[in-house]
Amino acid sequence: MRGQVLVGLVIIGFLILGCQPPVSLDKAPDIRYGEDVCDKCRMIINEARFAAAYVTRQGEVRRFDDIGDMVQYHQEHAEEVAVFWVHDFETEEWLRADQAFFVSSADIHTPMGHGIVALGEKDRADRLAASSQGRVLTWSELLTQPITSQNTPQPTHSHE
Repeated sequence: MRGQVLVGLVIIGFLILGCQPPVSLDKAPDIRYGEDVCDKCRMIINEARFAAAYVTRQGEVRRFDDIGDMVQYHQEHAEEVAVFWVHDFETEEWLRADQAFFVSSADIHTPMGHGIVALGEKDRADRLAASSQGRVLTWSELLTQPITSQNTPQPTHSHE
């Protein structure tokens, strides 16, 4: 009798897990602006143009109020990520991070002061970088940069 109850509970558990909607990798996660908190700094996420998110291979969603916070969090936790998402700084549209161009500049003021924003086209990124004394980075370049609080990415090599 006990064995049947245990088997029944296991089956119910699998049914409940099976009813959970899978996280889509083709659609950016929802962020409730003014309600959701950043997984890195625990502050409320208020502005779409700076917000970012990622989905782990296990289907967990991480939300951030600043692209720099997302990069730092990923560097610190090294989770297996299925997809990274960022907002276009000008249009606020979601972009896959690996398809975006990033401008890093001390003249760009972001929620946590990292000075990193994303744009969907290279020419717009080049214009913003020129007007803000910044530089354009790809996603893979940004991931390899040390990101410090209240700072822009630091070069990884010294020219001394």
